[in-house]
Amino acid sequence: MCRGAFSRWGQTGGWDRSPIARLRNDHTRRAVAHALVCLTCAVAPLAAAAEADPERAQSLVDAREFLLAIDAAESAIDTIERSSHRYDMALAEPLVALGDALAQVGESGGALGAYERAVQVMRVNRGLHHPDQVEVIYREAAVHAATGDYAAANARHEYAYDILLRSHGATSTELLPGMFTLADWYLTTYDIFSARGLFEHAEKVARAEGRASGARLRALRGIAATYRAERFPPGYVNAVEAPRAAFSRDQRWASTVAVNAFGRGERALIELVNAVREHPEAQPTHVAGAMLELGDWFIMFEKQGRAEALYRRAWELLEDEPGMRRVLFGQATPLYLPLPRPPKRPEGATGPPRRGVVELSVDVGQNGQVGRIDTLRSEPEGKMDFRVRRAARRARYRPVFTEEGPYPSDDIRIVFEFEYFDAPSEKDAASTAGESEDVGAGDEQGKPAAQAEG
Repeated sequence: MCRGAFSRWGQTGGWDRSPIARLRNDHTRRAVAHALVCLTCAVAPLAAAAEADPERAQSLVDAREFLLAIDAAESAIDTIERSSHRYDMALAEPLVALGDALAQVGESGGALGAYERAVQVMRVNRGLHHPDQVEVIYREAAVHAATGDYAAANARHEYAYDILLRSHGATSTELLPGMFTLADWYLTTYDIFSARGLFEHAEKVARAEGRASGARLRALRGIAATYRAERFPPGYVNAVEAPRAAFSRDQRWASTVAVNAFGRGERALIELVNAVREHPEAQPTHVAGAMLELGDWFIMFEKQGRAEALYRRAWELLEDEPGMRRVLFGQATPLYLPLPRPPKRPEGATGPPRRGVVELSVDVGQNGQVGRIDTLRSEPEGKMDFRVRRAARRARYRPVFTEEGPYPSDDIRIVFEFEYFDAPSEKDAASTAGESEDVGAGDEQGKPAAQAEG
């Protein structure tokens, strides 16, 4: 319609002044105005809808456009609130996207506020203990952990599990993802007995899905991991000092505390190998992977003969996978390397962090243990090299393996990079030294000038 009107205006060369023409032009103007109004009415809701589209904010988060995501999420929240109310369920998605974006730019307080409000919206609309809120609670836990508040992170993890337990019941397979999430968290904080209890209960529940189900295999791996962590603790632990929630202290499936019972971890991995081998759809690579896990267990616990037998069988099963052979057996692979925590920031320290590095060269024997250790670089000298060398001494490796057996490896590099801060006294001393050097340089430079003047 608009194109026709403008083409007619172009053909006449201007407005026709006859009465009939004026009527016709008035009619045309009214038609064009009406069309523009209709177009505006049609486009405005589309623009508002695009502005309020919560999926756009999340897609920007996924694209790592965090500042744009914050703007999009806030715009969507504002639009929904103006058209509805503060507890509209549609607010949950942009609130979560806002929390994700804020967390990525380091605004932990704002992220927690957005997540908290998203949880409130979900509770109002779906109920106090609806499981949909659990994913948001996990996000809260991640933000707390990132800021070093492990007690708060632990509380959120346990609360999320409590919600799932209420919703599904202790023996439901739907509870398995929640069990694994909490058990993995407990391993992270070195609460190995709580983790073991959850993995053991998960293994029993997962039997309903089949002896070689993915959930049962994961549970068996988890059980073994708790025994391995007991013998080979991490270099440092993000310990949780807060008391456990009531449901954690009174689990009906709590593990019997057995210290140094490493045979149970070995049996879990043997059961893993047997379950994978008996699965009708198991591929040679699957069986080789399970045998490799058991072989790694034996090499870590200094049972070299049993480890070598399993490595050899895994090598044979990978006959048609030369690339996988190279990845798994072509170089010494670290199985346990408990690198230390970076140095803490001294009280009263100011200024930006400095970069430090320790680089070692180590030899690994065919038994997977470290022999010679040479320090190639330590900056600043003496800051972290002793602790990194101690970690290297405790390390365990899967040795290089060929059809002829295991081989030692020379000159394996370990590079530990860290940030540190100068203590106030050190900084003041450095500043004073720098000033004195400047003064001395000025004196030396000034002497010839004075002599010349004289």
